[in-house]
Amino acid sequence: MKKMNTWVFITSALLFACIVVLANYTVQFHIFNSPLTYGALTYPLSFLLMDVLSEKYSKTQVLKTLWLGLFLAFIPSLLLSEVRIAIASVSAFFISQNLDVHIFFYLKSKFPALWWLRNNASTIASQFVDTMVFFHIAFLFILPWEQVIAMVFADFVIKVFLALCDTPFFYALAIHKGKFHLK
Repeated sequence: MKKMNTWVFITSALLFACIVVLANYTVQFHIFNSPLTYGALTYPLSFLLMDVLSEKYSKTQVLKTLWLGLFLAFIPSLLLSEVRIAIASVSAFFISQNLDVHIFFYLKSKFPALWWLRNNASTIASQFVDTMVFFHIAFLFILPWEQVIAMVFADFVIKVFLALCDTPFFYALAIHKGKFHLK
């Protein structure tokens, strides 16, 4: 496992923070008249980033990047979204992203050849936790319970779909070792 240099650490933490802030802002807007929000479209990028880092670096290095990114995202999230959204988001991100990294490394140690399993299983499991935590903190006593459950379902379904769609990107960014060269 190679050591993460300072440039990668800072750039990754800033990119992660930007994704978190964008997701926190866009979760306030529904796509057409559906229970789905634009946050569901931006948020999965954070899992792809952490999974790529997890493939290349140690768990300790990835967790430090995650924590710095969340720290950097908190104040801008408070400024761009409602306080309850920012608190719900940072809470959900903290729980789910830490869970994602731990599941990823566990699966990597148990099934080292199954890169697609660790990428998808860690993301889908942790996004379920994230979705439940976020929507219950952010909307449970604000919106009717049925609407919150509809939002949870719609959000999670799109997150699973996008997690599966990001598999080729994970392969290209984290697994592919230059086996195919263009001449």
